[in-house]
Amino acid sequence: MNRVKLFVAYFKNGRIKEYDKIIKKAKESDYEIISLRDYIEENYNKNKKLLILRHDIDHFSRGTKMMFEVEKKYKVTSSFYFRNSTFEPRLMREIEEYGSEASLHFESIADFIKSNPSIKTKEELFKTNFKERCLKILKSNLDRFRLLLDIPCVTIASHGEYENGLVKTPNNYLTEDISIYKYLEIKLEAYNENFIEKVSCYISDVPMEINGGYRYGVTPIEAIIDNKEPFILFLTHPNHWHYNRYKQFKKLVKMVLKKPIEIEESFRRI
Repeated sequence: MNRVKLFVAYFKNGRIKEYDKIIKKAKESDYEIISLRDYIEENYNKNKKLLILRHDIDHFSRGTKMMFEVEKKYKVTSSFYFRNSTFEPRLMREIEEYGSEASLHFESIADFIKSNPSIKTKEELFKTNFKERCLKILKSNLDRFRLLLDIPCVTIASHGEYENGLVKTPNNYLTEDISIYKYLEIKLEAYNENFIEKVSCYISDVPMEINGGYRYGVTPIEAIIDNKEPFILFLTHPNHWHYNRYKQFKKLVKMVLKKPIEIEESFRRI
């Protein structure tokens, strides 16, 4: 996508229409569109192609509600993962009442480092008893979501913060040993290795000025119409799909000053 087209796209601020087209095309192509909870609880037709929708709510955005409305329009389900900082009780209850999934986008190791700012490296982190303490933080956050909203939080998804890069340890380090699932009362962490290996095509969104808005070399529409992908996982961040006026203005200025970015990259689980 060239700079002029990007400027027009950000001026229109209408990427949600693109999301509508993706869901419509998947339905027309006979994909069953489900949440991670539906998948792990085997609530789907095993004879159909699968499209799992996952939304990481990293920042507040009207895009979250707008994407949810598109999904209700087509009667499909998805998983929405909220951070403590993006906790939206009313919307989360509405998502659950509809039949989709609202759960935790956890960042327990990052939270631990923020509360212990002297930790600057992986070596310093691993000299502490951080894993035990971080698991308690994670369990506490999950219990809070469950208690306040009366939701099960069957699946969860790791969030990446600056602090995780600093110590080269992702938050899902805590859940790599699945024996911890029982303690956390979960059935799946979204980056679980066995789960990811079953996915035939993993797609993630990015801002539109990077690779036209998608990572890992293929767009959702391309993957769907190719008809060779029996199991697609599509990860979105709704704040990339709709902007408030201030952020929209910043994007328009950026398109005037900077060229679009093209990056070749392959999916890495961690």
